[in-house]
Amino acid sequence: MVITEIDGITLNLDKKIIGKDERVSLQEIKKRDIPSFIKNYFDRESEKWIREESSMFLSSGRFNYDLPEIRKKFDELYNLLKNTAIFSRAKLHRVMEQAVKLQSNFLIQPQRTMVQFIYRDEDVITPAEVMDSMKYFLDYEYYYQALEQFFKNNKMETISRTKFKSFIQQLDEKALSQDKAGAALSMAQVIVGFLNLGRDQQSDNLDTEILISAYQDRNLPDFVNAMKNAQSKGKDKIPVSQLAAMLKSFLETGDIEPKIVKEAPKAAEVKYEEKKEVVSTKNLSNLVSQIEDIKEEDQAADVSSFFEEEEEDDIVLPAQPPMPEVKPTVKPAVPAAAAGADTATQLAEHLARQMGQAEVLEDLNKLIEDKDKKLYIKKLFKKKDKEFFQLLANLNASTNWKDANNLIDDTFYALEVNPYQKEAIAFTDAVYARYFPKKD
Repeated sequence: MVITEIDGITLNLDKKIIGKDERVSLQEIKKRDIPSFIKNYFDRESEKWIREESSMFLSSGRFNYDLPEIRKKFDELYNLLKNTAIFSRAKLHRVMEQAVKLQSNFLIQPQRTMVQFIYRDEDVITPAEVMDSMKYFLDYEYYYQALEQFFKNNKMETISRTKFKSFIQQLDEKALSQDKAGAALSMAQVIVGFLNLGRDQQSDNLDTEILISAYQDRNLPDFVNAMKNAQSKGKDKIPVSQLAAMLKSFLETGDIEPKIVKEAPKAAEVKYEEKKEVVSTKNLSNLVSQIEDIKEEDQAADVSSFFEEEEEDDIVLPAQPPMPEVKPTVKPAVPAAAAGADTATQLAEHLARQMGQAEVLEDLNKLIEDKDKKLYIKKLFKKKDKEFFQLLANLNASTNWKDANNLIDDTFYALEVNPYQKEAIAFTDAVYARYFPKKD
C-alpha cells in the first residue's frame, strides 16, 4: 500500500533535520523542531550502535565488567557517548526514512507492525527484548503499559511470537469493546493528523483503503464492511469529520448514507497530536488480568541451521542477460524549479541535489554478490528464484530511489515478507546503494 503523503513527510523532515549539513549529531537532532517519534527513533538507533560497539570489548574476558561500580561508570559513559553519535547525510536520510515508514505502519496497522518489528525473524524472544523494541513506539501507549503489567504479573523467561500476538489481539478486543465507534474515530484522527505532516494543505480526508487496513488490523469487521460500503459508492476518500455519522448510519441501517440527509459537518483542521490515545487506560490493569492465558506450544528443535549452507548451495543462480547502461532520470533541480512538481518528484530531486546520486546506475545482478542472492532467495523469497530475479529486473528499470523503494514495499507486502527481517533490511540497503553509493 503506497501512501503518497509519506514522500511529503520525508521531504519536510529532511529539510528540517539535514538542511545543508553534511553530518549531524544526535544532540543536534534532538534540538530540531521535529516530531518526537523521529527524535526517539534516532535515539534508539544510537543506543543500538553503543550496544554493538560495547559488545566487542565487554566480551573479551580479560576484565570483570560485571562489578556494579564498573557497570555504573559504563552507563554514565554510554549516556555521554549516545548524544555524540554522528549521522552522515546518507545515513541520516536512510534512518529518517525508516522512522517515517515504521510510524506510518504502526499508526495504521499496530498489531501487524509490532509482531513483525519486535520478532523480525525470531519465533521466541525474552520479555526484556520485547519491551526494548516497544520503546520505538510512542503512540498508542496502552500497548506498552499493558505489556509491562503483563510481564510483571507473569514471570517468564521467554515469550513466543504466537503468545505475543494472541495477547495483543485479546487486549484490543477487550479495550476497544468499551467504545468501538469512538475508538474507530480516534484511530482515523490519529492517522490523518500524521499524514497532514506531509500535505501542503491540511485536510481531514483519509483514503478509504487505509481505514479498511486499520480496522482489519484491530479486528473491527463492522467498520471494515462500512468502508467497503463506502467504496461501492465510489467514495475512495472519507472526510474524518463525517466518519462518525457514516459508521453510526451503517450500524443502524447497513448503509453509510442515512435516509434523512443532514447538512454535513464542516471539515475540521486535524493536526498531528503526539501520544493521542484511542482507548481509555483507566482500567488497563483490570483488562490485562482478564486476558486468557495462552499456553506456549512445545518448540521443536530447529535443525535447519545444520543444513543451511547445504540448502543455499542447492540454489542455482541462472545467468542473467547484461543490462544496458542506465542513467538516473531525476536531475538535481534547484529548489525553485522543483517547487511546481508533485511531492514524489520534489523528494527525488531534493535527494539528488543534497546527497549526490550515482551518475550511472549499476546492474543489481552485479552489485549484489551471489552468496547474498542465495540468502535473499532462501530467506525472503522462499526459494522462488524467478520472483527474486523478476524483482531485480524491475528494480534495474527503476531510474530513481523513490520508485525502487515503492516497488520493494509492494513486493514485500504481496509476498508477505517481513520488512524488518535483517535480510530484508540488507537487501533494501543494497538497492539504496545503487542510487546513492557510499563516498570514499
